[in-house]
Amino acid sequence: MNTANTALLSVQHLSWHADSQLILDDISFTIKKGSFTGILGPNGAGKSSLLRCLYRYVKPDSGSVQFNQQDIWQQYDAYQYAQDIAVVLQETPTHFNLTVHDVVALGLLPHKGLFTREQASDRLKIDCAIKQVGLADKNLQNFEHLSGGEKQRALIARAIVQTPSLLIMDEPTSHLDVRYQIQVIELAKSLGITVIASFHDLNLASAMCDQLLVLDKGKLVEQGSPQAVITSEMLSNVFGVCAQVSLHPQHKVPHISYFYGYDIKEKTAESRALPHV
Repeated sequence: MNTANTALLSVQHLSWHADSQLILDDISFTIKKGSFTGILGPNGAGKSSLLRCLYRYVKPDSGSVQFNQQDIWQQYDAYQYAQDIAVVLQETPTHFNLTVHDVVALGLLPHKGLFTREQASDRLKIDCAIKQVGLADKNLQNFEHLSGGEKQRALIARAIVQTPSLLIMDEPTSHLDVRYQIQVIELAKSLGITVIASFHDLNLASAMCDQLLVLDKGKLVEQGSPQAVITSEMLSNVFGVCAQVSLHPQHKVPHISYFYGYDIKEKTAESRALPHV
């Protein structure tokens, strides 16, 4: 069976330049419906650029992105695509004088329009989403007064109201405490929809993702399950770190222990001699 025809999202030979510099270089992969995919890579690898291509913020120079077997640029307009795709970014947007309820209600816009009056059924949907992310007591609080973790949870509630088929998250946990990092990703995973998220925390990605894509200098250099992708060799080659990879005691997925204060070549050779998955 052709996986490109059964995938929710299919990216084929995607390339993109910015200011004459090649940012994304001939990238191809597929995303299965209901899966949680993590995008990894060092700073400048092209993670955010790739996600921008997926949610139609920038148009690639070549290649294609198909959603439900339809080209997102040729067979969708921005309004239609927004009905199926929700986006949560690393930097929370500024919503001056909007309450949590107001921000979450923005998820209705792709379906109802800007000036459509909010109905009782809409309010119920909004309130349920806010409760689902654990912010019922913050419903009427100013969004700008929330903590970083609370803001990200409110934005996920906005995505719930939007009822997308695909949620795209660009490093949504980068500025959060560990507790909120775990909560936000577990919340996204619990929604039961397809999720694509970029990560800085490789152990969090390994624990939460079904599939990992690894970018380096704009190229897709690894893809597959965490067990296949998270290796000491990959960590050395892509991230330039020495590490031992073992099994997490709870989830039995690859878990990274980093070495400190060693020459990269010397310690990489040593780490390969240690037990790892």
